[in-house]
Amino acid sequence: MIKHRTAEVTFHAGRSRTAHLTWGQQGTWDVLRRWLPEMKPFFVLTRWLPVPLLLEVDDVLAQLSHLLQRHESLRTLFPAGVDGQGSQHVLGEGVVTVEVVDRPDGDPVSFADIVADCLRRAGGRPFAHDTELPIRFAVATHEGIPVLLMFAVSHLAADHLGADLLAAELAALLRARTDGDAPPPARPATQPVDLAVFERSPDGQRRNVDALAYLRQQLRRLPVAPLPERVTPVEPRYWRGELASDAAAVALRLAARRLRTTTSVTLLAVVNALVRTFCATPVYPLDIMQSNRVEPELRYTVTSLNQAVRTAMEVSGDTVGDLVGHARAAMAAAMRHARHDGRAAAQVARAAADAAGRPLPVGGQFNDRWSLQPRPAGPAPGPQALAGLAATTTFEWPQRAAAEAMPLYVDASGTAERIHLSLMADTALLAPADIRGFLYAVEQVAMELARDDVSLRRVTEIFDSHRLCEVHPDTP
Repeated sequence: MIKHRTAEVTFHAGRSRTAHLTWGQQGTWDVLRRWLPEMKPFFVLTRWLPVPLLLEVDDVLAQLSHLLQRHESLRTLFPAGVDGQGSQHVLGEGVVTVEVVDRPDGDPVSFADIVADCLRRAGGRPFAHDTELPIRFAVATHEGIPVLLMFAVSHLAADHLGADLLAAELAALLRARTDGDAPPPARPATQPVDLAVFERSPDGQRRNVDALAYLRQQLRRLPVAPLPERVTPVEPRYWRGELASDAAAVALRLAARRLRTTTSVTLLAVVNALVRTFCATPVYPLDIMQSNRVEPELRYTVTSLNQAVRTAMEVSGDTVGDLVGHARAAMAAAMRHARHDGRAAAQVARAAADAAGRPLPVGGQFNDRWSLQPRPAGPAPGPQALAGLAATTTFEWPQRAAAEAMPLYVDASGTAERIHLSLMADTALLAPADIRGFLYAVEQVAMELARDDVSLRRVTEIFDSHRLCEVHPDTP
């Protein structure tokens, strides 16, 4: 029978301090307050990793203490003031409770089920940010021996890349403990409080002024109704499909090399080529998400850093190659202007809507985290391998929702070898068959683009061929 108990991790970091929220934290704070108590998948980020042999539970707890001492965001409370504004208060010392789940010898419950259950419980409920530290840990043991370590972290404390950094750092700490070595030194990284101070400095404010000027420029270019409703929506109205593909991962790298650009630009161009098939105008509004880790001092920062840049995305041209140029320019501009005060940006958008006498059009969001993965080791497969790799592609429907803020969300994640392409769409814009067809079309267009340029007429043919497939919500 599975047994549950708790353990405690103490940390003594030496100082406590308080500051305003950073721009990234403020954006996450506002999104949380908009949707809670409804939970969105990105509100709490979960990860798990194996524990090396020869370690005891106390060894694991000691490494968790190291992690908490290194990253101020993990020992931060986020209280709300009387006006609803948030702040961050870093604790100098404290205690975190860790769940320990033990599977006795001979128990039929698998560790996969234990992990799924722990992460579902830890990640399925919101954090009480004013009283609860923003990370939850669990250790799965077999007869008392640690086997797996899991954590769930609030998006206020870490974005997806930050969660990946935590998992990698924990793995290194555990390995050092196993080998009898000292903990690896912490990588230099700006702490969130210091980042908040910079953002209110003259240099930080100049960065914000530049970003808001770019936003005004983009808003002036937005059309009235670029993504009109096309079909009768189903219930619930928003569906998310996810395609996992080795072929698309290889094809995007081959195409990017041929086009002499990045995989992120290449993927954005392919996505735009497909949006072009149902977009009513040659420009549509697109929020391009940026990790904001270009500066070396932010590369290993653990906090909510990612921000979106509203872009008037150009989709004019005759081929995907034409759209690569538009995507390259948009991505470069987004990278330069991604760090900004989101509330000030919202005021700029409201002023633009008032001046136009109508609401601003809503569009899509593009969030490519996959391109930040390191390239796989060894020789890269060539175009001749793509057809075989495509045979391993899978598709599923992981989420449906009654409401979302935008009609179109494209997300790329996964591993270096296998990209996970996700599309959440309003079914009044794209029926479920269109959502599935869109993702399979991304894969096929990328495969053809790896060899040569692809006309937008050909993109339409590919999309039409895939969207004709019958769709059932519970099967691939």
